[in-house]
Amino acid sequence: MKHETAPASHLRVVAGKATALRFFTICARNFLPSARLLCESLRQAHPDAVFTVYLCDRDMGYDPVPLGMRIEPLEALGIPALERMIRSYNITELCTAIKPYCFLREFAQAGGEDPTPHVIYLDPDIEVFSPLNEVAEALDAGAQAVLTPHVLHPAERAEFEDDHFLRFGAYNLGFIALRNTPEVAEVMRWWGRRLVDQCIIDLPRGIFVDQKWMDLLPAFLDDVHVLRHPGYNIAYWNLHERRIHGPEGALQCNGQPLRFVHYSGIILEDTDQLSRHSGVFHVSNSFGYGPLVQRYRARLTAPENRRLRSLPYAFFWNGARGKNAHSPGAEAETAWSRPETFLLARQAFTMEQYLGFLTAEASEIENRRATEAALVPRGEDGRNGFEFTAYCAVCGGRHSMVTSFLYSGEAYPDGTPVPNWREHVACMSCGLPNRVRASMHLFLQEFEPRPDSRIYITEQKTRLFGWLSGRFPNLTGSEYFGNRVPKGGLFEGVRNENFEDLSFQSESFEFLLSFDVLEHVPHPERAFAEAFRVLEPGGRLMFSVPAHLDRYPSTIRAELAPDGRIVHNLPAEYHGNPVDPEGGALCFRHFGWDVMDMLREAGFPRPFLFHYWSREFGYFGPGQALFVAEKPR
Repeated sequence: MKHETAPASHLRVVAGKATALRFFTICARNFLPSARLLCESLRQAHPDAVFTVYLCDRDMGYDPVPLGMRIEPLEALGIPALERMIRSYNITELCTAIKPYCFLREFAQAGGEDPTPHVIYLDPDIEVFSPLNEVAEALDAGAQAVLTPHVLHPAERAEFEDDHFLRFGAYNLGFIALRNTPEVAEVMRWWGRRLVDQCIIDLPRGIFVDQKWMDLLPAFLDDVHVLRHPGYNIAYWNLHERRIHGPEGALQCNGQPLRFVHYSGIILEDTDQLSRHSGVFHVSNSFGYGPLVQRYRARLTAPENRRLRSLPYAFFWNGARGKNAHSPGAEAETAWSRPETFLLARQAFTMEQYLGFLTAEASEIENRRATEAALVPRGEDGRNGFEFTAYCAVCGGRHSMVTSFLYSGEAYPDGTPVPNWREHVACMSCGLPNRVRASMHLFLQEFEPRPDSRIYITEQKTRLFGWLSGRFPNLTGSEYFGNRVPKGGLFEGVRNENFEDLSFQSESFEFLLSFDVLEHVPHPERAFAEAFRVLEPGGRLMFSVPAHLDRYPSTIRAELAPDGRIVHNLPAEYHGNPVDPEGGALCFRHFGWDVMDMLREAGFPRPFLFHYWSREFGYFGPGQALFVAEKPR
């Protein structure tokens, strides 16, 4: 079959100045190194073209200036249903769902001498090797769209047979070029409406993100040009029919100039396999494609790209699910509310209600203790700690959990110490302990904070703060440095705040989070009053503290006298302190149910606690609780 390298016969080549080209790509922050390599290759092939990166993420965590690219935030697209799309789509679905809105924005950016530019989309994992002359010529000649098919010949015995593309789509949407016409803009608006909730991976229904929809494009537009040039869109799905050859700087594919290669599914850690989607082709049998992958992989893993590639996604699903399968259901607002990560937590408003649960569920609680005991190794082998597997709702997958007998306060009948389940069950992936993982699980599951929610957390030099700051751009954190700097000031880059006397203006936050900090505050009732002040109406305070849930009054271990002296009622107890790792932080009290009285006196009318236990998530131990108080609207 003859490969078409010139505009189709029905297109009329118009003499004169070529129309300007605008290129764009879409990616999350961790794909910015790929976008930069795409940008560099494009500038060599098309020095005068405009190139834009649409960031399908939040724009914190990197300095855009050294990247040398124009980066547009997701909000610039003006998508009416954006928040719903963020909550319901995974990363692949969301990045592809915004594509028609990017085209419309690129059309709107036109102006000056050339008000009708041609706009070309390229996936970020593409490298351009020579000018896309055939695309520009086809658009100049009157084509309204240019598409590249996955394969150019029947593929009956290939790794990806032709019936594969009946499910995934005839054309690969890692590339699409469009002419700026009213007809094209109308189709983009239709496409955008469909992708609000139909940009999903649902092969049984015949839907594959944005791609399958474009099988309809030749039916909707006149002059859709199917570009059958073998030098375009070379990837794992068509390697059986493509041969890359020639000297560096003048590479060809099947005798035609090599235009661009699509490194779809590249595995950066594997130096032999070309793509995670292909089990047949490797570096040694890829007909000239393998050396290009090796070179690209080396550039992408260079030291200057490592930090960017490690940035987490800003959104709830955080990319840790390990698959792109869509979880259908319009009501499934976030991955946190889906069944595989749902944590059953009970509410208790009073001590009587909580103790009533313990009585009614005595047999169930006994089973829980037996489940925990069965995990603990006996004998000398387990004395220094042990591991087990559980689902980490923070990481989004099953991981090893490591625990130890540090600060064990009791023993089993055979003398084996009972682990300190609350503090010393840490996920080996994220490093967060039991109570922190559970607190984040419930925070995201029960209250569904928006990515732009204004959140204050009473810590900053911790792993939890780092994890949250990668997902919530309006997060504020702090530590307490005493009088070393004024309140609200910075000490070595960390904000200084006294929970009893915060520097923030009233009604500054939607959420205030505090995890095992209030026991170190001499006057927690003052902290609760400050929390009420700085929360907006409807805002929520969520906190954990060491608590004895079987008693009413708090145990006052130490007090701060009016003259500044510390009076110890019990032997001094110190907890870990990121500001003073050696000295620690003095514990003033273990809370009882009188904490609810303090919250009500501060203005929170109906405080409660969540109490929970879960083998699936590794939330073990008695008395696991997260306190919640809401400011009236």
